[in-house]
Amino acid sequence: MITLKQIEAVHWVQKLGSFHAAAERLNVTQSTISKRVQELEQWLGFPIFDRTNRTSQVTLKGRALLNDFTEMLNLYHKIEQRSKDDFAYSGTFHLGATEMVALTWLPALIRAITTSFPYITLKTSVGLTHEIQQELVAYKLDLILCPIVRGEFLQGFQSRELRALESAWMCSADMAMDRQKVLSAREVADLPLLTYSEGSLHHQTVVKSLSEQGFPARQSITCSSMITIAELVRGGLGISYLPREYFHHPDAGLAILNTDLPMRPLQYAAVYRDDFIAARIADIAHQHCNFGRPRG
Repeated sequence: MITLKQIEAVHWVQKLGSFHAAAERLNVTQSTISKRVQELEQWLGFPIFDRTNRTSQVTLKGRALLNDFTEMLNLYHKIEQRSKDDFAYSGTFHLGATEMVALTWLPALIRAITTSFPYITLKTSVGLTHEIQQELVAYKLDLILCPIVRGEFLQGFQSRELRALESAWMCSADMAMDRQKVLSAREVADLPLLTYSEGSLHHQTVVKSLSEQGFPARQSITCSSMITIAELVRGGLGISYLPREYFHHPDAGLAILNTDLPMRPLQYAAVYRDDFIAARIADIAHQHCNFGRPRG
């Protein structure tokens, strides 16, 4: 008789590309995954995977069943929720977030998720936008919280729009006293610039904005920590484009520089595959998204 565990094993072998990866995802041994797949193949009367190569390629007959298997798993989760207490999901959920989410509202989000799903096993990763996007595509993450800058990335995913992250050019309080006027793009580019790591969305946004005005930065320092960037700016090493709500407060020692350099806010979203549990968690994220400085 066909079982949900067998269907789940086939689903994750196909998504992750190997029996080993599926076993890690489901927290079981590789031999357990192999046994479940073999039992299902015996019940069906034909192979789902072609094992002649190192990678687990889906057969033509197997391919015709994959969408049905996915729908069956989603339907099972819906039935599980309706037949038990609300939010009784007890599986593993992989969440990805950027550093600004981690610095601000991630703790509140995790508390809300674990309150709503008291039996969930929640695993959270913090990384650069492109890193967590790649992990979502590779099925290593179930939902990510990040800026959306390329519409094509959303193809094949569901998304729940969150708040936009408002930022501003900032400098040390001492430097601000000497720069009361509105700075041009040229004047901004002449100042030492501190940005997030090369390859990060923050770095790309800042560098692109200056280059589009025809004034690439003359001096720059890159760093993998937004907190460290703010401290370096406070120490007078240069200027940076920093999240306004988090870093502009009386005790930060930072001041906002007025410039005529156009910069758009970063629109954040919860991005996930079409999954019942992920959709619920995206709704929870929408309720708790707040880039202000946490209280207490």
